[in-house]
Amino acid sequence: MSVSVEKFILGPIETNAYLVINESKKCLCIDPSSNCDELLQEIRIQNLELEAIILTHGHFDHIMGVPEIKEQYPLVPLYTHPNELELLKDPQFNGSFLIGVTFTIKDHVNEINEGNIEIGSFSCQIFSVPGHSPGGIAIKIEQYLFCGDILFAGSVGRTDLIGGNEQQLLDGIRKKLLVLPDETIVCPGHGGRTTIGREKKMNPYL
Repeated sequence: MSVSVEKFILGPIETNAYLVINESKKCLCIDPSSNCDELLQEIRIQNLELEAIILTHGHFDHIMGVPEIKEQYPLVPLYTHPNELELLKDPQFNGSFLIGVTFTIKDHVNEINEGNIEIGSFSCQIFSVPGHSPGGIAIKIEQYLFCGDILFAGSVGRTDLIGGNEQQLLDGIRKKLLVLPDETIVCPGHGGRTTIGREKKMNPYL
């Protein structure tokens, strides 16, 4: 089943949130930051059925839109890696204290680990790539790879935050992501799209 992807630039530090939409008008939301009005409006305009929210990791700029979405879709399930649960509960760990906010998520969270998983009507391949955060994941759906702050166009995620580890991050990218097909479309947490093939050739960190 083919999917389409819509990007929304949200929140205090211009974080990319994504809607992944399939032919059945079902969708997933990945990494919603705050001020989700445009994203929620798009769900309504296209008459989409929101099946899940997936968090690539627990830093504040990737999670602050969850309450806004839950307010309108209270039953929608929330997913992230178990090693990120501590970040969702602690403003020191998720970094929200840096912008003068004590943000936490108290909703039930479904844990996802590395491997293949069906989330709603979507077949997802989950890659565990810690190093930017303790339980960072990349999610491959069809030809798209949603990687949060693991890999960017021409760069990689910072590793100076709580739970960061540069060697772990670089090893994970090389062993798990760079082996994907060159034409895989990388949808990062900030900035523009790229491809695995381009990053293999051009990324100075790799």
